[in-house]
Amino acid sequence: MTSDTAPVAVTRLLNGWHLLERWIAVIAFSLIGGLIFADVVGREVIGPVGKALGFDMGATGIYGAGKIALFMLVIGAFAGLGVSVATGTQIVPRIAFAWVPESWGPPVDRIANALSGVLFLAVAYYGVVFVAASRDIGTVMPGLDWPVWIIQSVIPLGFASAGLRYFIFAIWPATAPAREEAPE
Repeated sequence: MTSDTAPVAVTRLLNGWHLLERWIAVIAFSLIGGLIFADVVGREVIGPVGKALGFDMGATGIYGAGKIALFMLVIGAFAGLGVSVATGTQIVPRIAFAWVPESWGPPVDRIANALSGVLFLAVAYYGVVFVAASRDIGTVMPGLDWPVWIIQSVIPLGFASAGLRYFIFAIWPATAPAREEAPE
């Protein structure tokens, strides 16, 4: 078994990785808010005011705003998956926590992290299959004609990110976030 303490390079990798995922999530959710706000202001304020002033405004909302926001939601959600694993804020059922003696905790946590890694990488594999099928059949977003596989590619990336992080936690337990002691 390896040391519980991770090499400095692994710690730096995890910190940079976490920062990148946080920024991706923040940007995606900020774009959703800005896009929807601009669409509503265009349709409900600019359009009616322009029409009242005698201008032919045409469509005043942002074309495809809802669909683009949905794409941003997918990106933000799957970046958020990695953020939740990195910070220990994912939902953890506490059903079997008292089934083993407390002294077994560290080895059981390592096994649980390794199993979680396997599970997430298996789901990532099926995510790749899903995205490849979408690309192969040429699925596009109706109205925008954008290939959806490009945005869908964040699905296996998000699961792979979580899975790889769990493997790192299994190898170097000190890198894992502290688990909350009391449920909220």
